[in-house]
Amino acid sequence: MENKKFEAVRTEVFRYWLEELNRTRAEGELSDNYSESYVCKWQNELTGQGLHCSFLCSIADWLDNFSDLLDDNRYDALNETDSEVLFRFYTKIMLIASEILEDFVYLHGKVKDIKKKTSMGRDLEQNVFEAGELEQLSSFINSVCKHKTERENYHVHNHHLKHKFEDFGGVIHENQISLNALAWTTVNDETTVLMPPLKYFAEVIVKLNHNMDKLLREEPGYRDKLNEIFTKDWKETE
Repeated sequence: MENKKFEAVRTEVFRYWLEELNRTRAEGELSDNYSESYVCKWQNELTGQGLHCSFLCSIADWLDNFSDLLDDNRYDALNETDSEVLFRFYTKIMLIASEILEDFVYLHGKVKDIKKKTSMGRDLEQNVFEAGELEQLSSFINSVCKHKTERENYHVHNHHLKHKFEDFGGVIHENQISLNALAWTTVNDETTVLMPPLKYFAEVIVKLNHNMDKLLREEPGYRDKLNEIFTKDWKETE
């Protein structure tokens, strides 16, 4: 896929991201307009009661970090031969995705009074993700991007590892570090690191947001508990 440019990947994912979360970003703007998003719907209802939910408002702002990366067209001419630069881009995407994922996991734990992080994630992913999917994703990001000198992770074994991308035709094989395989102790000179599709990270965050909206609408007590933890009296200023 040497003729495929990163522009095709980035623009498709950015379009999906904005449409699914009811966000827009005008050309040349540095922030999204998310006034039609579910978080604003819930916050507007609270505003009418003289209340403000810190989580809803703050997460809406924070998602701009993901939009900022997807809106960056400086890498558009790159292809699979530019693997080191592309790897840095995917790394930044994963770091932001990881923070957003943990925000939703810990919020769910607070609302449901679940103490263990693994239990928070398993409860949150029911009927939304595959069993263990969120923990698997976190383990991959931690291993490749965040805690790289711990245990047997990326910095320990990166003797110029090659990076492959599913977006550019990379496929799963045995001698590989991937979302489904973190066998760092068997790494050798032929091992590759396979990056999942860029869209996958957007899909995870979109699902978390859609699920939050559903929980607020349908799960008894969820909305009241979230408001109890994150809401305070507030008067809108000019």
